[in-house]
Order: sequence, then structure tokens, then C-alpha cells
Amino acid sequence: MTAGLDAMLAALEQLLPDRVSRRPADLAAAAHDASSLPAARPDAVVWPLSTDDVVAVVRLASERAIPLTARGAGSSLEGNPIPVRGGIVLDCSRMTRVIAVRPEDLQVDVEPGVVYAALNRELRPHGLFFPPSPGGSADVATIGGMVANNASGIYSVKYGGTRDHVRAATVVTGTGELLRLGNRCRKSASGYHLLGLLVGSEGTLAIATELTLALAGRPAARRQGGFRFADATAAARATAELIRFGIDVAAVEFLDDRTIAALNRFGAFDLVEAPALLLEVHGSEAGVAEAWQAAEDVVRGTGGVPLVLPEGRDAWTIREHATRAIAALRPAAATVRADLAIPIGALPTLVARAAAIARERALAIHLFGHAGIGILHALVLADDAERPAAEAARDALVDAALALGGSCSGEHGMGLGNRRYAAREHGSAVRLMQGVKALFDPRSILNPGKIW
Repeated sequence: MTAGLDAMLAALEQLLPDRVSRRPADLAAAAHDASSLPAARPDAVVWPLSTDDVVAVVRLASERAIPLTARGAGSSLEGNPIPVRGGIVLDCSRMTRVIAVRPEDLQVDVEPGVVYAALNRELRPHGLFFPPSPGGSADVATIGGMVANNASGIYSVKYGGTRDHVRAATVVTGTGELLRLGNRCRKSASGYHLLGLLVGSEGTLAIATELTLALAGRPAARRQGGFRFADATAAARATAELIRFGIDVAAVEFLDDRTIAALNRFGAFDLVEAPALLLEVHGSEAGVAEAWQAAEDVVRGTGGVPLVLPEGRDAWTIREHATRAIAALRPAAATVRADLAIPIGALPTLVARAAAIARERALAIHLFGHAGIGILHALVLADDAERPAAEAARDALVDAALALGGSCSGEHGMGLGNRRYAAREHGSAVRLMQGVKALFDPRSILNPGKIW
């Protein structure tokens, strides 16, 4: 690959002066994400500024069969942008234009490097927002990365995930072909839904250079609060009941007692260390009051009592620190995580199974997540000696989720960490996925070594 790579980089340096780097610091920065998975350095980093730049880079890479991995902020948690085959990292973080805001359509056109929080700041004067919040990474996560992973977040129970909000995209396939997928309509019955296929494909099929996103109006009023429970299964039952009764909640987040304890140690939140739900409702003043009362009635009926939150610190200030708080308990340890998705009604069963797995393996499993959409994150801190037991616990948790009709990944993607579960979850359908990959990327240059 060396001769072909050198020739490609020479061509790129002519085409994109000052935006091609082989500096060790740049290669090291592009070698990892926010996970504990092993880093892998690329041979070079390239920063495109436009669709034309991306087309040029992909065509050169395709001609020479050079691996090409697109990257946003690197805030992913399953090694999704780690360039395990070397080659080129296409760092899209400088493609930051908000191209157009159309308040009358509740839509915005953006480039992939736009940061989630920055986009919502720009939308605020229009009374709009992009709902699929990535939580603690909101200040760094890019829209391109969110689309690549089909990200969800605290408000997905009401507004849906990223795929629900992508209306159209300009993408570059693995051959350098430019495609415009989707349209500005809310619904279309025309042809195969290729756009939906690309959302969540982790940059293995094509690279998005422009995206049309559906937005939501900022609610006139909102209310949030917390409830604690005697045990985690009671909190899980309360979540299932909230959804079953059709309570109009915007967010239902679960934190087990271990996670609450970690948060107290990390941020001095002084919370009662018991399993908890954090809720939020949106709407008019009257609608919020009615929805909150309905939610409180359901939660109290399943054993919940109000959780006192620290003055001046809202529920999401607390929730967004969960991952960091857990990691801070043992800074030298690796974080082994499972990103589980299950049907809402299966939440109590999975929570109970997680507790049993922790007992069986003498491990501390921290459990939290977007319970309102059936997503739970299980985190285990492990040193090298503990890593095999932690990985075995992760396998057992995934098997439990799959047995309940769930998935090995609710929002973090397959990346490197979950790829070993692809055949367990999808069986022979993996061959069809590989066939789709070959159609979009016949030389398999785009983010190779991921998903399966």
C-alpha cells in the first residue's frame, strides 16, 4: 500500500494544500475514540471543506484501494472511527456550515461537522431545536457522527432518534459517486428507502457531506424531576407503565443505585442512593401540568417517591455526568460497556438479569440509560486481570437482551466493540448486509473492519 499511498498523498497535497497531515500528533489524535478499545494510527489525516473535496479524496482512495475512515469528533463509544486498517482518516470537523434554516418547513440543511449544541444555539432564535440529544457529548458530537450511528438521546421517547429526523442527504459512495438521497417531504412512498439504510451505517457505505434535518418547535413549557424506588425492577416497571398508559413524557431516564453513588462522589450531588427515574414533560403550561400529574400518579402507583434534586442543578446536568462519574471511580481501569436495547415490557426482566449476572461473576455493573425507549447501558470497570470476567458479563448481558427480542446496540453502533455479536443478532442476514456493502463500496475502502 505504501507506493499507492505516497502517490495519493502527493496528489492530495496538490489538491488540498495545508489540509493533509502525517504529523505524529495528528495521527495520534485520529487513532482513538472515547472508548477503551485499542487505538490504531492512520497513515495520514485529511480535512475536507466541501463535497467536492470529499469526492476527490474518495476517488483517489478508490483508485488505489486505500482504506478511508470518516471521522467527526471521535466521541463514539464502540471504536466506530478507529482506522484499524490504517490508510486515510477523513476528518470532517471543518465542514461546519449551517447552509440554510427553513422555519416554515421545520428544517435545516447542514454539513456533517456541525456540532449538536452549536446547531441548537443557532436554531434557538427561530423557536426550533434538533431533538435527538447526545447528552454528555452534546458540546462535541457532530451531526455527521450522530447520523452515522443513528444516535438517540434523552428526548427520543417523545421525538424519536436521528433516523426519524433525516429527510435528505448528499453522500459520496465508495467509488466516489455523488448521490442525492431523500427529499424535503415528511413522507414519501417512492422507491427503496436508501437514506434510511445509510443512517446508522457508520460510514461503511457512503460519506454524508450535506444533510437535511427535520426539527421540532421548542416547547412553551417544560417540567422535570426525579423519583426513587426501593429497587431497580420497580423503576423498570414504572417506565413500562408510563409508556403503556400513553403518558406524554419527553424523557424517561433510569439510573441504578451504583450510578447514583458514583454521581454523588463525582459531583457532590447529595442524592439519595437508590434506583431512580428522571422525567421531563413538554407542552403548554396547562398540558405540562396535566402530563406531570398523570406521570406522577403512575410512578407513585409503582412505588416511586419524589427524588430531591440539588438546588440549581437540573436533572440533565446530573444525568450527563453518568459515564464520566463511573469512569472516575477507577481512572486506571478500562470501561467495558454493553449498549442494550429491549422491548419496553422486558425492562424489569433485563434489570433483574443484570443483577444476577453481577452476582454470578462478582462484578459491579452500573446500569443507566434511556429507559423510555428501552435502551440501557451497562458499564463494568476492569483492569487487565478483570477484563475476561467483564467481557463474559457483557456477552451474557447481550445474550439476555437478544433472548428478550432486543439488540446488542441501541445507539452506540456496532463499530469494533459490538461486531462480534452481528451473527448472533442477524444470522444469515449478515450476508445480505455484506452484499449491500459491496454495492456501495466495491473495493471495501470505507471504514473497513467494522459492523461484522
